[in-house]
Amino acid sequence: MSIILSPGTGGLFHKVILQSPPMFLVSPKNWAEMKGTIFARSIGIDSSNVEELQDVPVDTLLESQTFMTTWPNFLEGLAPIGPNADNGILSSTLIEHFFHKPLPAEHSDLKIMIGYTRDEFNFFFPFLPNFQEMDDSMFVRTYFTHIFGYKNARRAYEIYKQDIVPPMSPPSEVSRYMCSDVMSRIATLMTAENLKKRGHTVYVYEWDYESNDVQNVIKAAHMVDSVFSWDNLVYWTDNPFLGPGDDFERDRIAKQISLAIIQFAKESDPNHPGIPEWPVYFKDDCRDRHTLIFDREVRVEHNIYDSGLQLWKTVLKDYVKTPMFPAKEKVEVVENVNPLEKDESVPNKKRKLREE
Repeated sequence: MSIILSPGTGGLFHKVILQSPPMFLVSPKNWAEMKGTIFARSIGIDSSNVEELQDVPVDTLLESQTFMTTWPNFLEGLAPIGPNADNGILSSTLIEHFFHKPLPAEHSDLKIMIGYTRDEFNFFFPFLPNFQEMDDSMFVRTYFTHIFGYKNARRAYEIYKQDIVPPMSPPSEVSRYMCSDVMSRIATLMTAENLKKRGHTVYVYEWDYESNDVQNVIKAAHMVDSVFSWDNLVYWTDNPFLGPGDDFERDRIAKQISLAIIQFAKESDPNHPGIPEWPVYFKDDCRDRHTLIFDREVRVEHNIYDSGLQLWKTVLKDYVKTPMFPAKEKVEVVENVNPLEKDESVPNKKRKLREE
């Protein structure tokens, strides 16, 4: 999606398939400069001598990137190195553009198939052994503060607890929902809505199939849909995100999503005989949305995740403090210049007379 916003790419793309798009990966310019300075210092290079990076061994660069993932803000830790807005190739972050603006004119006919997994953040559970044991105050001080800032963290947590997650959900589930939202779910739904309003053909899916129910932890985590998309599960037998399961069922679901991708690439329409009729995201009314759910039984769901989406569009966007997820549209202030006001560049005759 960064390439599509870059100058001179018209005609290179006609269709785009996006799976769990991490829109937050593109940093604002000033934020990227700060992270770049820290990264350079982590390998002993002064930012004024960045040309020395060319001599650094690849292994050292990769180790330093791993260091950057320990960033104290979880969302920024997920995006240690990536593209950034530079007021040239990329004039804005992806979220700023794809949530609110049209695509460049040369991509006005672009067709999009976009999806996410229901439990995006579960991808990191194997690396977060204490996540499910933390209490709400800990989640508010960390994950919610990382996104919404100190003053709004508790408010945002209560909104999720009362209006978004299932009743009686533990604090870990409340936080998992929010983390999954900022990782991909809200970015997917907001991008799909904006592009559909701009006249693009958009198909949306959610992946709910739990390929590994061991300890009920992984569930429908990030990347699981992409594993099935290739329809080559025989090569993934040792992958921890698959684990034991029904091979026949898995093979059927893999063919359902992989054939949808192939059909979209060929015909601009993902429909095929192996799935129910998959409608476009919406026609005229964005409150009449349709999403295909890939699960044991593939089905179409109406207005999926509606409470969460509407709260992000109306309330939560105003709470966000991290520059990595600027969900609120920037309002450009245009100064009204009164032609009768004094122009300091024009000599003041009275002042000149007094000076003489």
